[in-house]
Amino acid sequence: MTKTVRIIDLQDIREGDLAHVGRKALHLGLMMRAGFRVPRGFVVPTDACHAASQSSGEAIELGEQLQTAIVAAYRARGFQRVAVRSSAILEDLHHASFAGIYTTRINVASDAELLDAIVECLRSAKAPRTALYRQYADLDENGNGPAMAVIVQEMVDAEVSGVIYTLNPVTLSRDECVINSVFGLGEPLVSGRVSGDTFRVDREGRMLETRIAERRPSLTSAQLRGLVNIGIALETLFDHPQDIEFAIAGRRMHVLQTRPISTGNDSLKHKAVQYRQKEIDRLRRRIAELRRKGKLNGGEAVYSDGNIAEILPTPTPMSFGIFTSIFSDEGGIQYGRRRLGYTVGDETSEGLFELICGHPYFNLELDAKTFQFGVPLDIAAYLNRVKAEPHLANYPELGLYRQDLTLDEAVRRFGPDAGRTHYRRFVEFLRGMMEWGDTYHTQFVDTIEPEFQRYLARERPGDPTGLSCEEIVAKVGDSIDHLKRYTAVHFVITARLGFFFTERVKQQLLNWCGREADGLIERLLHGLQPSKIGQGGIDLSRLAQRQISHGEFLATYGHLAPNELEIAMPRMTDDPESLGRLLGKAANTDYRPAAEPHQQAERKARTEAEVRSRLAQCGASELDILALFVELAHAGRYLPLRETIKYYLAAEYALIRRALMVLSRKLALEPGEIFYLLPSELPELLSDLTAAREKMRSRCEERKIALLFSKRKWMPRVIFESSLEEIGRPPRLEAAQEYQAVPVSSGEAVGTIRIVDPDRLDLLTNGNGVHAYDVIVVPAVNLGMFIHLRGAAGVVMETGGILAHGACLARESGVPAVILEHASLLLPDKSRVRIDGSHGKVSLLKDPASPEELHIPR
Repeated sequence: MTKTVRIIDLQDIREGDLAHVGRKALHLGLMMRAGFRVPRGFVVPTDACHAASQSSGEAIELGEQLQTAIVAAYRARGFQRVAVRSSAILEDLHHASFAGIYTTRINVASDAELLDAIVECLRSAKAPRTALYRQYADLDENGNGPAMAVIVQEMVDAEVSGVIYTLNPVTLSRDECVINSVFGLGEPLVSGRVSGDTFRVDREGRMLETRIAERRPSLTSAQLRGLVNIGIALETLFDHPQDIEFAIAGRRMHVLQTRPISTGNDSLKHKAVQYRQKEIDRLRRRIAELRRKGKLNGGEAVYSDGNIAEILPTPTPMSFGIFTSIFSDEGGIQYGRRRLGYTVGDETSEGLFELICGHPYFNLELDAKTFQFGVPLDIAAYLNRVKAEPHLANYPELGLYRQDLTLDEAVRRFGPDAGRTHYRRFVEFLRGMMEWGDTYHTQFVDTIEPEFQRYLARERPGDPTGLSCEEIVAKVGDSIDHLKRYTAVHFVITARLGFFFTERVKQQLLNWCGREADGLIERLLHGLQPSKIGQGGIDLSRLAQRQISHGEFLATYGHLAPNELEIAMPRMTDDPESLGRLLGKAANTDYRPAAEPHQQAERKARTEAEVRSRLAQCGASELDILALFVELAHAGRYLPLRETIKYYLAAEYALIRRALMVLSRKLALEPGEIFYLLPSELPELLSDLTAAREKMRSRCEERKIALLFSKRKWMPRVIFESSLEEIGRPPRLEAAQEYQAVPVSSGEAVGTIRIVDPDRLDLLTNGNGVHAYDVIVVPAVNLGMFIHLRGAAGVVMETGGILAHGACLARESGVPAVILEHASLLLPDKSRVRIDGSHGKVSLLKDPASPEELHIPR
């Protein structure tokens, strides 16, 4: 039996109808019943809207019965023009108004326009901005999406329209009202396209301040008093300060809608507004200071979170301080690059890294200067390209920074004589890099790794408990210095070799094959030898199968954590239950035969044979092909070696953390408090503990705001000096059925989206582990995610690139992977997708998967 569609008239709405009509319609109905003049209208109830919205993607399907009922209600009331707007259950709340989030259509004047407007309104409930706002407001709808009704309301032929606030929305004073108004319809005012007139009045309607946009005011004194009376009456009716839209027609005042005003002056949101502006002002001063010192001279300042956000998201001050100390400030980047033959100047020792609203960024101009090899860099060209294509600032060493030079290009850029000189410098630099590629791996195995092991064997047994506070501070300084002078230097050398040869292979493939080379580099780098960190995921599976003991595993991997470079994060040995949770994950992870080494090797061999054949068809000689594969071998050798050195770097971090924890206990600090100082500020704990504690308390509060910004995706990947106001604002997103992502690990997969919070990995246990049909969506992949990644159909990361740590681990595991910014907002949880890790496509699917689709070979 077909269910009858019920259309509800506004005047028939009662107190208990929220679930059927939504909050906005409920307010309209209650105002009508209380005697307020509200335009006539009707509601398409939530159950009918829910049924129309059940299809996947953006599609909204109004059934024939529903269309008939809507048109009949519209015609029966004799409306000429109507407004169509949302009425969601979670709309117009005290702390979440949803103002401007859902679509509103005005001046709808026909049956067809009406149906289209309702569809558009319902579609906005599925838009990325809606999901983002719900996340911002911490509204949990149990995965069912927003329960929404739609209001169809007669248009008022307004002479004046506007908004009444029954308290001052800026000062939050309850002693005054603020009224904004314009001549005609109020839509331009509420949408922000015009400012209109502003009247600040007391609660008796007496004028306190007036700002008139045109020659004459849009409201008279009598109208202002009447509006204030209406506002106070509605505040009384709903027992809360109100934000009220009104229209005046024929001397009659009509109430179009009302919603509560948030009064949380001390809320984190209010503090976030102040913090954001303080950080924007500070960054402006910082840029000006770097210019005065001659550090920046390439044009507009540009900051990118690049790969730093992947390895150190929203760090504590101590973590960021250690990172900047060991890598910049005459640290690993300067020493390591100079050893490789780069001509890195002192100008890069200040300002290279910046913490903006608690999020780490690098300055693109200063970063580019660490890639000088004796040939002048065209910094302005880099900045201009990033302005046109911001994604190039993500891993700029791959695709943006030029690391090659032909003689013709050198002569064209610098003239015959200087061009030949610069070309010879490049050839000498390239010869040096090739020599490093040929010899460094052997050097690492023979001398560097044994030195890492000897250092750890010497330092680990030393218990800092017996040291004085002064001695512990000195010990931390010595440990940071070793990282800076040795470990970070080798990390930089290894990373640069891996990135350099990856870029050269990619450029050679493009030169020979053009766009046909798309996806080839990802496939060629598939199935690399496991790094020490990657081996940790493999050994965890061995531990689960009792092939190794708990003691053996912890002795090797106990210094690791879900994010090793966050010094405040407990290591595995700090948390006795963490290994048990990891084992639970391993037990609940589907076995992946595709990740077996011999299958990876076979696939790699097939890809290499295909590339050799394709290069030959494109005209490459045997010598050209041989040279390319020599450089490919270097890339494949040093990319995982970078992860291995990160393993040792993390071991030294664990030693620093141990010392800081002992110091914290000796000084009776609150748990975790010490991580809100910089390393250079540790002596303050010994000289002025009270001042240091106040500094730590303030920074802890600021980091809460930074974490809020991170959760809500309010920080842009690239920050331009000309648009600093974009900092701390929601991203502009457009929903689609297919997205272009960055390919980082080849292969295709069809599966179900599984959005994972890396801070809550313990939820992926006890039968809730990742399955072979899951496509993981995660900000970045670290060790804590590695075991899950190996069991998934595919992975979508929100940060990183082909050279990212997560991309390397995905290729080690044979799992298709892409990078898609804001993926957790664009891809609905539990929706079905196809991802193409070779070409970077992410497609939302409508139809159920076939068995063949769910087992696409990798």
